[in-house]
Amino acid sequence: MHDLLALAVQAHGGAGTWHELSRFRARVHFGGAIWAVKGSQGAFHDITVSGDTRRQHLTIAPYPGPGRHTTWEPGRQTLRQDDGVLVAEQLDPRARFAAHTRQTAWDEFHAAYFAAEVLWNCLTLPFHLLSCDIRTEQARPWHEEDAVWPAVRITYPDGFATPSRQQTLYVDEDGLLRRTDLGLDLLGPGAAVAYAARHRIFDGIVVPTRHRVYVRNPDGTRVTESTSLAIDMDDVQFV
Repeated sequence: MHDLLALAVQAHGGAGTWHELSRFRARVHFGGAIWAVKGSQGAFHDITVSGDTRRQHLTIAPYPGPGRHTTWEPGRQTLRQDDGVLVAEQLDPRARFAAHTRQTAWDEFHAAYFAAEVLWNCLTLPFHLLSCDIRTEQARPWHEEDAVWPAVRITYPDGFATPSRQQTLYVDEDGLLRRTDLGLDLLGPGAAVAYAARHRIFDGIVVPTRHRVYVRNPDGTRVTESTSLAIDMDDVQFV
């Protein structure tokens, strides 16, 4: 593993602690301009997510309304009543985003897939990099006000569900994740930048509980007039 990623893993709790865990749970508040564009405003304002640390699987509740929840994994989505009764399902759900643009409206499955993919990756980074066959290369550091954040560019393997196949991760002097340059593939072409902040310790794992995603300018700066995606987390648990 690249030295910078090894530093990040250690800074966020260490591989030893992570390998003892199998599940996570968190309360999440989703916002940002993208939800209104997609016709899903308020759908994920106050949700509870639970998932696996070792495989890509996540549950969001309540969704799409009281008494129901959705489950996500890369090859299958479901909508269920809280008593477990299956309401609907989608197989190969990512294929349903083909030819979408940023203005394409989403149905309940589209919105849930996007939210779940983003959240699983947020809650397991940088640890999921230990178990997937990524490629790494050195990248130019980023100057953020008075700080300099070193960087590593990663390329995810085919079949791994992630918001962007190629991403550049930046960490601070302590190894904490601070910024990610990426695209949001499910929204169509376009450059984005995600900032992570308010790192807190839950069950030995350091989690950035505040994420803000912006359109990224060609020079790497962010377009501050609008926040594309906002994620705030609390009550995070690992077991």
